[in-house]
Amino acid sequence: MMTFDNFCVSIGLLPRAIDPDGRWHRCPTESHPHSRNGAYKLALDGGIGFAMNWSVHPEPLTWRPDSDVNLQPVDRSAIERRKAEERRRIAAAVKSAKDYFDACRPLRDGHPYLAGKHLDMAGCFGLRVDEAGWLVVPMIINGAFASVQRISPEGEKLFWLGASTRAASYTIQRRDSSLTVICEGLATGLAIYAATPTARVVVAFNAGNLPRVADALPRRGMAVVAADNDIGTEAKTGINLGVKAAQEAAGILGCGIAVPAGITGTDWLDYRNEKIEERRQAYQRGRGVSDSSIRRAVDAEISAAMLRNSKLIGGPSNRH
Repeated sequence: MMTFDNFCVSIGLLPRAIDPDGRWHRCPTESHPHSRNGAYKLALDGGIGFAMNWSVHPEPLTWRPDSDVNLQPVDRSAIERRKAEERRRIAAAVKSAKDYFDACRPLRDGHPYLAGKHLDMAGCFGLRVDEAGWLVVPMIINGAFASVQRISPEGEKLFWLGASTRAASYTIQRRDSSLTVICEGLATGLAIYAATPTARVVVAFNAGNLPRVADALPRRGMAVVAADNDIGTEAKTGINLGVKAAQEAAGILGCGIAVPAGITGTDWLDYRNEKIEERRQAYQRGRGVSDSSIRRAVDAEISAAMLRNSKLIGGPSNRH
């Protein structure tokens, strides 16, 4: 009699410990060990289970402890053909993204999206603008061009169709930087870069990418993860996705996280803008203080938060 664990392995799944909780779980497969291309579910009483490998099966297969399972042999050659076709598809998407990026003009004199976030050109290295006026951000994986993120003047964000964004990042470099800050979005990264004169900033584009980008970073120098504080999502679901992802990334690197608090927004850009406006209004009621002095004071707070939560990183990844 085949156990459910062996059943899952026999169809190419690579699950961790399987619990009979009646819920679907995603897991890696032999053909896609770095993604979650398989799924399984075992009933609470262990009396029936379901599993499927998306590379092989059009629908879930059923397992029962008291019956033989008639499995069709896995067509390894078909799997390899699909993997080769997927590689060709991604390569074509990367090429089209690179052709598009090369045709765009360099960003020179600011952009409406950045102006709307109260950001100037500080840190805007390698950014471009397309014919429609969209801001274009290069996305890099292991030092190679992989895709682009497009941002409209109004703030709509799109990734290039078909190109991979997994572990992709955009680095805002600074000569002789002593601190690496990892964050989610471009605008947040530019705000942190402007506020923290010792930092280079690595933009991961979204919360899910934070741990992947952290895992690929060289283990040297000081580092900190600048979290998005998703309090609205936490109130609805009980999970603060931004902080959770930042904690995972920080665990990989062995550093701390800096979480913005005391604001209505979610990230360090919101913190910067809200605190500047808050102090501007407060000073209007008393003695006058210049906007530049207010901005420098708020930036000093952001810089201090980054440095306070940073740690020296080194050695192998803590992820595995």
